[in-house]
Parts: sequence; structure tokens; C-alpha cells
Amino acid sequence: MCINRKHPRSEQPQNIQDRDEEFATAAHRDEMVAAILTITSALGLSKETLHLCVGLLDRFLALQSIEVSRLEALSISCLWIAVKFVETPTTIFDKNIKEVLQRRRHSSNWKWNEILKFELDILQLLNYRIMTRTILVRQLALYFADLLLLKARANQFSKELLVDAIWFVISGNEIADVKPPLLEPVVLLYLAHRDNINPSHPVFKSWFALRCRYGAFLPAPWKVPYNASCVCRVCEHAHDDLASG
Repeated sequence: MCINRKHPRSEQPQNIQDRDEEFATAAHRDEMVAAILTITSALGLSKETLHLCVGLLDRFLALQSIEVSRLEALSISCLWIAVKFVETPTTIFDKNIKEVLQRRRHSSNWKWNEILKFELDILQLLNYRIMTRTILVRQLALYFADLLLLKARANQFSKELLVDAIWFVISGNEIADVKPPLLEPVVLLYLAHRDNINPSHPVFKSWFALRCRYGAFLPAPWKVPYNASCVCRVCEHAHDDLASG
């Protein structure tokens, strides 16, 4: 008797393979941003950190597609960049932010060295421009522009050079990296800001309008001392100006 035995065919797990090769969609991005919102809220991080993180993520995804399986690692790397850029070293240490993020790897499919590699990939793809023209960054640029109005020395530079100096600073560059011809106007910006936040400096009283106008909106490390309950004419219109910006 001839028995026809049917041997089961060895098939590739197409569903797993397809899932690994699936690229992140807008829905995947939205889900990940919701997770980032949860993380930043739980850690008590600033809204600037959240906005900068999401901005980095969106800018990266606009330039390069990424597999769904790697999206979380990319997002955590964006968050880590934003944390280091916005939050103070004291906050990062006291809240154990790095350790908290590292612990997420136990429930995920990435390792911390992947986060660090992504960090370099992100910065290179974005040409090391961490900040972009969000509404909060616009406020920072306007703050520096107003600072320059109060410094007569600014008149010795061209308007184009002053704009380049402001963009250099708000893009997250370090003053140690600045070179001529940007050196002088960038140093002028730093010195003017230092005067504005120094209660012992003669301009501290006369420049109060700058602190009232921008105090609620400036991201770290450019925070200025101001009274959140102030009801002066400047503060009265500050939020309206931001909303219409």
C-alpha cells in the first residue's frame, strides 16, 4: 500500500518579518509622543523639554524613515538630547533622569548604547541644530533682539551679523565654539543677558520690562527672574502677544 504522507512545508513567519520591516507611520508617531508626554509628566520635566523632544523627533522623521521596532529608541534619544539641553544639571541629577530612562530598556527592545548612537545620528542629520523656529524659540529670538536694542555697542555691527549671532545662540551652540566675525556680537548677547539677570547690576531695575515681557516663556538656560503675579502693563499684554505670535 502506498501511503502519501504530506510533509508540512517550512514557512517563514511572515507576520513577524513584516512587522520588523514595517516603517513608522503618523499613528505610530502619535502613540510614541503620548508615551513621551507620560514620561515627562512623571519626571516633572518642563514643557520646553517636551516640546523640544517632539520637535527633534518630527524633524528626524521628516527627513528619514525608520522601522517601528526602532521608533522607541529614537524617541528616547530625542528625549535625552532635550533633557540635557533644557534641564539643569541639578535637575538631571536629583531626578535620576538618566537612570529612569535606562530602566525602560528592561521592558523594551533597545540598549542604552543604541540611544547614544541614535543621539549622534539625530544631531548629524539635523546639522547639530537642536532648536528650530517654534513659537517659544521665536520668543527667545525676540528677547535677544530686544537686548541688543538696549546696547549701543550693537550699532557697530550690521543687522545681518546680529541676526546670525542670535541664530547662533538660539540654535544651542556653545560660546566656546564661536569664531569671528560672530565672536563679538555673540559675546555681547551673553554679557547683556548676564547684566539683565544680575540684581546688583545698574541695569537690573531699568530693564525690568524685558523680564516681565519674556520671563514666563524663556527656556532654560535663559530664564530670567520675574514675578509671575506681576500685573504691570507689560505683563498684561505678554500672553496676548505670545498667542498672536
